[in-house]
Amino acid sequence: MRDRTKKLARCALLAAAGDVLLLIARLVPAGRLGLLAAAGFPVCAALMLYGAGPAWAVFAVTAAIGLLLMNGASSVGYAAFFGYYPILKSLLERLRGRAVVPYGAKLALYTAVFAAYWLAGRALFEGAYSALPWFAVYAIGAAAFFVYDRVYSLVIRFYIDKIARYIA
Repeated sequence: MRDRTKKLARCALLAAAGDVLLLIARLVPAGRLGLLAAAGFPVCAALMLYGAGPAWAVFAVTAAIGLLLMNGASSVGYAAFFGYYPILKSLLERLRGRAVVPYGAKLALYTAVFAAYWLAGRALFEGAYSALPWFAVYAIGAAAFFVYDRVYSLVIRFYIDKIARYIA
């Protein structure tokens, strides 16, 4: 019983940490993307500590609280991509084959999210969405996504090598 309580308390703290990062992202728009990426780290920590089920729960609680209480672009960005990406990243990197297979699957995920964002943005903000054509925005975003994915892998490696042993 004590282990279940400890697990629940840690997951609740991780969800709260994610919501604090979402709140800061809403208040400080200059670093919004970086803070949204950082808000995914509590989900990643739950994934490494307890597995996919609790990680999905941390994501769901963080996204729900963010969407209900903060109601901003940061919460939508978290719910639409940055929150669940650590879990999917873990699953996609287990795919068999060379490095091309996981990266191809990650690119397909990015493409689906980009298309949804682009189409929703065009419908909601007609005429003022982007001065660049969609393929230029897509290419810049894809390059940024692969940098984000690589940095995320490095942060996970740092967590495993330097921090995980102190959290048990």
